[in-house]
Amino acid sequence: MDIISKKVSLPKTGSVKITFYRDRRRSTKDKSFFSLPFEVQLMDKNAQGEIIYSPNFRSCRILWSLSPEEERESEEIENFIKEFLFGTLMSVTEPLTSQEVEIILNNYHEFFKNSIKYKISEQGNCELTIPLGGKESKQIKIILRKKDTGDFVISDDGLILRQFRPHERGQREKVIFAAKKLGIEVRDEELFLETSSIDLSVNLYKFIQIVSAVYFFYLM
Repeated sequence: MDIISKKVSLPKTGSVKITFYRDRRRSTKDKSFFSLPFEVQLMDKNAQGEIIYSPNFRSCRILWSLSPEEERESEEIENFIKEFLFGTLMSVTEPLTSQEVEIILNNYHEFFKNSIKYKISEQGNCELTIPLGGKESKQIKIILRKKDTGDFVISDDGLILRQFRPHERGQREKVIFAAKKLGIEVRDEELFLETSSIDLSVNLYKFIQIVSAVYFFYLM
């Protein structure tokens, strides 16, 4: 929203209408400080000014270019504006453009691609390591094996279920139940999923999701 208007009844000032012109808002280059013009419609005249505020420091001051005649009115209006600024105005979202969304998605794809590491073992299997929550110290490992039929096997190499301690049997069974519900099989403590080359990408994504969820909810 470019323009936001608010009618309010103040104890000392009475009924006023305050309009905030977000389309005329300015900011410093680092987006740490903003200037937001506003106008106040009083009973007998209009007042104008701008709010200088910082979302980072949650601070603001009000500069009047045309102030109310009485100081008590200025003070009351300023107090309301400050409460409204941090309680409502700063929660108003900005409309996204298609270009911005494309940049966001491209950056995400690039980040995700660069965060995944792999190595090929002596047996010819691919070992993927993926950081959890952007932390290099917390990683999940996924094994990708290719069958002579051209199909693939995605596996955790038995790492997940073996990490559950004896008294965590209930949690372990929940993981097995959820995995099977998603089509992932369990054999000798190993979670694995067989897939064709056509469905490899979607199944690898699904496997990464469930393994990440187990680590986040049970093993971190």
